[in-house]
Amino acid sequence: MPDAMADPAALSRAPANRAVGDFRELLRPGAIRAVFQPVVRLGDLQPIGYEGLARFPTPPGLVALPPDVTLAAAGRLGLRDELEVACWAAVSEAGAPPAGRLLFVNVAPDALGHPGLLELADHLPTRLVIELTEQHAVKNAIQLRERLRPWIERGALIAVDDAGAGFTSLEYVAEIRPDFLKLCRGMVTGVDLDPSRQAVLRATVAFTREVGARIVAEGVERPEELHVLRDAEVDYGQGWLFGRPSEAWPDAPAARRVAPPRSTAGRVERELAAATTVREASEAVVEHLARRGLMPSVYLEDGGRLRCQAVRGYWQIYDGMPASAGVIGRTYRTGETTVIDDIETSEDYLPAVASVLAEICVPVRLDGRVAGTLNAESPASPGAAAVAEVERCAALLGARLEALGGVSAVSPAQRLARTAVRLAALDDAEDIVRETVAAARGLACFESAMLALPDGHGGLYVHHAEGSFAAALNRLGTADLDRIAAWVDPGTSSYTAADAGGRGFEGHEVLREAGANALIVLPLAAASERLGLLLLADRASHHITTEDAELLELLATQAAGSLRMAAAVRELRERAARDPLTGLGHHATFHAAVPAARAATPAGRCCALLLADVDGFKAINDTRGHAAGDDVLRTVAGLLREVAPSKGRAFRIGGDEFAIVFECAGEAEARAIGWDLKSRARRPLGTTLSIGLAIANASESDEQVAARADAALYEVKRRGRDGVLLAPLRTTTA
Repeated sequence: MPDAMADPAALSRAPANRAVGDFRELLRPGAIRAVFQPVVRLGDLQPIGYEGLARFPTPPGLVALPPDVTLAAAGRLGLRDELEVACWAAVSEAGAPPAGRLLFVNVAPDALGHPGLLELADHLPTRLVIELTEQHAVKNAIQLRERLRPWIERGALIAVDDAGAGFTSLEYVAEIRPDFLKLCRGMVTGVDLDPSRQAVLRATVAFTREVGARIVAEGVERPEELHVLRDAEVDYGQGWLFGRPSEAWPDAPAARRVAPPRSTAGRVERELAAATTVREASEAVVEHLARRGLMPSVYLEDGGRLRCQAVRGYWQIYDGMPASAGVIGRTYRTGETTVIDDIETSEDYLPAVASVLAEICVPVRLDGRVAGTLNAESPASPGAAAVAEVERCAALLGARLEALGGVSAVSPAQRLARTAVRLAALDDAEDIVRETVAAARGLACFESAMLALPDGHGGLYVHHAEGSFAAALNRLGTADLDRIAAWVDPGTSSYTAADAGGRGFEGHEVLREAGANALIVLPLAAASERLGLLLLADRASHHITTEDAELLELLATQAAGSLRMAAAVRELRERAARDPLTGLGHHATFHAAVPAARAATPAGRCCALLLADVDGFKAINDTRGHAAGDDVLRTVAGLLREVAPSKGRAFRIGGDEFAIVFECAGEAEARAIGWDLKSRARRPLGTTLSIGLAIANASESDEQVAARADAALYEVKRRGRDGVLLAPLRTTTA
């Protein structure tokens, strides 16, 4: 970061106190001036960020020296860390670069943990790139990662500076895994004149790609060097060719005078023409866009999901995305190009790596329909030229995929895997049955299928049938199904062997008479429990291979497991909604039932609430025991079921408190139900009930209805118990 400093040799000849004083003068606010040099994308020479550099005043009689010498001198006086903090403070005064561009700032690894740097964190841009000096020895990579952690957590990226100038580049980069690798001037200067350095450059590019980083070439001063860097597919560049360090924020004026990239017209077309598969074609387009400094990916629809076919620039990717997810899903749904200049403003953007600022997503069309997307992300605003190039590549990719015959057909194993995923997400038996029947027809290529379930009496019944044989299959009775089930009782599968004249097991006649010339029957069993029967039928003769049979057996196993799980879930839900002693609904289900019953009450009818309390229940427990008390409660539950109207529901809402929510014609019918319950109670209970009633008024809340019924109940108790009282309607005052 520091760009120049006084002559340290002269300082070393001066008294130590004077040297320290000279350096401390630089630590005063305003003593250091920040300048900025653009970092450009080599594909189009657009700035993606700036490196912040520090300018120092030069004391009289001294000369400016390189920053590493200056910092070394400060280090000998114990002031290096303080000087680096002062440099960062000067850079921070410029604020954040425009258009979301990155700010590169250099620092020695040992200075990262300095409290002064951490105090500056809130004053620095979030799109910060910390450049670690590669020549500086790093003896403890674990400690360095810990020092980097707070910066990375706030969004900072990491760059290794001066790569190639030291002796530990590869080891260092592998340990740190930076986002950027900055090539030193020595590797760039005159690279066009040295084939050996060009070979090293290409090897460095390949290595950097493997570790997931992007390359910035420093010290680019001549167009010839730029051409070599472009040919080697270096991502970004920095140097006097693109702009000298100046006040914030330079717009790389020199870049406009640089010759455009050598024409690559036809290269991606040639690579696409050589592709023989969907993946190879996708890779060709992705490689082409990556050479332009973008982070591209291709997603194609497969089984209702968007699947990644090729990607560059990411170690980790999203895959199997629904059409509702992210910018990629939005582009696929709408069929329109999406351009986002700042991902912070997009609700659809799915967070990826921290260096991303902008995103371009273009639909890929096959035969006029949207088959997927070509996506490209960038650390800087892409510009109109990049958008046009991504759109061109999407069109080229779509044309090549059409020539290849489109996206590859889905294999039976893939279809089964997708069915298994869908079945695992279902918890309703009806949905599981329909999904299984449809999937079985698709896997076997049979025209009809049927699934039979237990009828609760030891037999089976046809629960669902599809296809041309649906009517015939629905006519199968319990006896027919029992005979068919006997074929697979040992746990085996049964199917025809394509011999139309062959003999069948007992019970096959009814299916042959219906016109079936091919059958497959599979048991649905889980944990030794027979859960049903899956049958497929077709008019054509089929040769069922072992692979066909195994896939269907796996489907049957998955379906059986899903049905068993659905039954367990249903039972758990029912248990959770019932009072375990009486089997009635409990307090929570009562409070959910009241608003539902009121909403479902038709015009001209009333929604009524009955509350009942067992009189003297504590005495029953105290004198006859809790077992007797439980018998009384179960008996009350039975009485409530008897008197409740057909659409009414009964609940135990407390220890000896019960309720019925029901529909009635009016007050007379509500009172009749209350008196009927009271009259039935004394003999089987050995005690009486106190009952309060309320008819809901549209102007009151559910809680107010319950409060009126409760008040009526306690009025009955106050009057001596064993009675029924209907609460008066609630009136409102203006």
